Amino acid sequence: MRIERLVVDNRVFLLGLDELYRESMKTHERDELLICARETADALSVAPADVLIEGYYTEDAELTEYFRLVRALQTVSSDRSVEVADLRGFQRLRQVTASRIFGKVSGSGLLPGGKDALTIAMDRMWPNWTIDSLTQAAYEYALSSDDYSLVALAALSRDSVVLAALRESVVLYAMCMAGCSAEPVQYEYVWAVDDVVQSRATHFVQEFNQLFNESLPLPTAENAKIFWDVADESKLVGRCVRIGLNDAIEHYHWAIDYDANDKLVVKDFWDSELWTTARYRQANNLGFDFDEV
Repeated sequence: MRIERLVVDNRVFLLGLDELYRESMKTHERDELLICARETADALSVAPADVLIEGYYTEDAELTEYFRLVRALQTVSSDRSVEVADLRGFQRLRQVTASRIFGKVSGSGLLPGGKDALTIAMDRMWPNWTIDSLTQAAYEYALSSDDYSLVALAALSRDSVVLAALRESVVLYAMCMAGCSAEPVQYEYVWAVDDVVQSRATHFVQEFNQLFNESLPLPTAENAKIFWDVADESKLVGRCVRIGLNDAIEHYHWAIDYDANDKLVVKDFWDSELWTTARYRQANNLGFDFDEV
């Protein structure tokens, strides 16, 4: 029996956690949270925002509607909160958007946004925005804080690919064929996640599970196989997220792509228009056989 060691390091664990988060979150957004957003928008006579759809919210009509409603509600002044303060839908939206799984609460609008490690790094590094400088600054902030948001976990990995991927997952809330071996194989899953990542991720998972009555697995060696099985780097290619802009209303983006050696890297670029994951993938002929767009 040949034993093959499968190492669950920071990247594998965080990509696995990200995939579990995305699939669970989409279920809540299509159902419970969409109802809450409709109720709140109707009470305030707020129409869905006419904006480009970012991230995974292009996948179906329900997610797209939810994205547009939340984007519209994010532009409403906090002064109007008295009109919907007693609505259970609004209370639930506030609870979710103010959760620390998205970073520190920021903004004075009806719905808060999460000021995460990457946002803070961009504040500190302006105008010297580069992938390396922002990845390092986000890591330094996350390490010195008690932030356990999804983006802070990515920042602690000091891995720009992970950072770009997980930031794209929370864009709405942020300011293979199996072959046969010649012999039987027994897989040994090796847990190699940094202690600080594991500790903060425990807080993230516990709060997410409490917030949505879910059961995401805790980041422990016993659950290494779960995270390994769902961590699929091929799904990251083409994820594109706008993370900042300047006074000229030029948008600063990070996108995950291949380099000349077919290795995943992060590419940054400025553009006068906002680029989404769907647009970047289409423009760069990044086709996929799975359902995510």
